[in-house]
Amino acid sequence: MKRSVALTLLALAAACEGKKVPPADSTPAAAAVPATPAAPVVAAAVKIVSPAEGDSTGKDVTVVLREEGVTIAKADGAKVEGTGHYHLFLDTPPSPDGAPIPPTTKNIVHIGTGDSTFTFKGLTPGQHEIIAVIGYGDHSPMPARRDTVKFVVKR
Repeated sequence: MKRSVALTLLALAAACEGKKVPPADSTPAAAAVPATPAAPVVAAAVKIVSPAEGDSTGKDVTVVLREEGVTIAKADGAKVEGTGHYHLFLDTPPSPDGAPIPPTTKNIVHIGTGDSTFTFKGLTPGQHEIIAVIGYGDHSPMPARRDTVKFVVKR
């Protein structure tokens, strides 16, 4: 009798081994779908192309700017993520994030036309610093979207 019970148990075990149920999270359909890597996100940034760091210039200095990860457009008063225009701070600290950019002065320039160049005329000889900031259409700065260049106006 013991022998027949043992043979029955072996037969049941062999029958069950052939009918394994796969775990719920490892279905063939899920395994066939490859993971798609997320597209890289390019943070909005401004780059001062000219003058370059340490350049010697004349008293009229044309600043050339380039954007990355943002659309440069005319200032329209709207705060639209991913769209803005350039602001330049000459020898003056820029507005902190969250504070509005002050109106245009001889040292603060709004390039609200959508252009990427501006010429400072008649700068005094010596060292100068330009900080470029991208601001929204409402003239509030985009957080941490800045570039700084120091240059020297020849005597």
